[in-house]
Amino acid sequence: MSMNSIAIVGTGRLAKQLFHLFHHKDNTQVTAVLGRSAHARASFNSSVYQTDFNIPLQAQYVFLAVSDAAVETVSNLIQAPEALVCHVSGSVPLSALSSHQNRGVFYPLQTFGSEEPMDFKNIPVLVEANSPENEAKLSSMAQSISNQVQVLSSEPRKKLHLAAIMVNNFTNYLMGMAEDFCNNHQLDFKLLQPLMVQTIENIITKGSAEAQTGPARRGDHSTLQAHIELLDKDLEKEIYTTLSKAIIQKYAHEL
Repeated sequence: MSMNSIAIVGTGRLAKQLFHLFHHKDNTQVTAVLGRSAHARASFNSSVYQTDFNIPLQAQYVFLAVSDAAVETVSNLIQAPEALVCHVSGSVPLSALSSHQNRGVFYPLQTFGSEEPMDFKNIPVLVEANSPENEAKLSSMAQSISNQVQVLSSEPRKKLHLAAIMVNNFTNYLMGMAEDFCNNHQLDFKLLQPLMVQTIENIITKGSAEAQTGPARRGDHSTLQAHIELLDKDLEKEIYTTLSKAIIQKYAHEL
């Protein structure tokens, strides 16, 4: 089996995950990690880390693991004439890499808030490329690390990314709001953890429509009002009220 060579541009959490993944993968060699900060060298193999964007990247695949806002700018800065250049963003279109002849998207649909190396086998990887040949290359690369690989073009991928924000970031914010409320009222937030786990399990096994419970679904306005009065901040009251109204409207046919 031939050796794949990979370069990674970026030094954030996803860049570190990709480095660990490919650095320890058979038949794959990480030839370069390109970043702006010399201080990031310690997080990678120092022999492959570089900060000079003028040096051409010698690799078959280049992964741009930078912020969404920086993808196009960084893409235009790097030199990788022989590489298939890919970004790893859910919301950035393939066209952001138009300065490269061979370009694609390699989007792992997962949150990377942890520094610990992650197992990519159960992480969906969504790919897109500017030619059938490049699409086949990216699909093969993705299938070597993940059990869930799909080809998805820019527009539906952007919509899926929006859904991912709802599932991950919004849910995390609400749990954080509950944690703050518990802390402010000397309550043990850990008592809610079994409920959090069961809620996610119910959504996965039953679907969100059937899993939905609570006073808003029941149309229990007296309990809703009592809860609002317990909240300290206007923003918390607004969030609680807006979400409760949305649930009431969705299940109004049951009341």
